Amino acid sequence: MIKYISLDLQGTLSDSKFSDYFWIEFIPQKYSEKNKISIQSAKEILKQKFKEYGVYNILYYDDKYWSEYLKFDTKKELDKFEIRPSINKKMYSYLQNLNLPKIIVSTTTELFINYELEEKVKEFEKIYSCVDYFKIGGKTKEVYENIAKELNVKPSEILHIGDNYCMDIENAKKAGVNVILYDDNVDSLIYNIEKYL
Repeated sequence: MIKYISLDLQGTLSDSKFSDYFWIEFIPQKYSEKNKISIQSAKEILKQKFKEYGVYNILYYDDKYWSEYLKFDTKKELDKFEIRPSINKKMYSYLQNLNLPKIIVSTTTELFINYELEEKVKEFEKIYSCVDYFKIGGKTKEVYENIAKELNVKPSEILHIGDNYCMDIENAKKAGVNVILYDDNVDSLIYNIEKYL
């Protein structure tokens, strides 16, 4: 029996364009200004840096590190973006009507989670930022195991939905969590959720 619905944020419950803009355009822009190089050169250097970090390195996701290193206020800068956070309304509405507690399990920081969800953050029983809560840069098998332990449920009593095949599917499965790979076709996604309920 499923006791918790677990959701990835960016690329699943919210559109990834907002966070992608921060990492792919804004950070290179600030890096180019700091180091007095072209944006293209900054993008190439940062691409190599992130490759060297690897996706489980906290620096891959930690906006606090980059805001301190590049000297900017993240929230003030996010407020200036023309691209705005976008929540999947149909999916969110469906989840609201489910009589099950819901949690967020995200690789991003609490700042981004709160910024993107705004008042909707209150709809979730727990918010797990891998960076802030677990001090790791990604959703590992151990992250899911620790969440199940903290919620006092078996991993098999959690249904996790996400768009990253490695972190949201493979690692969750290794922990014994039920999984659904996010599908842009929300009707299909809802159909797959219903099979577990």
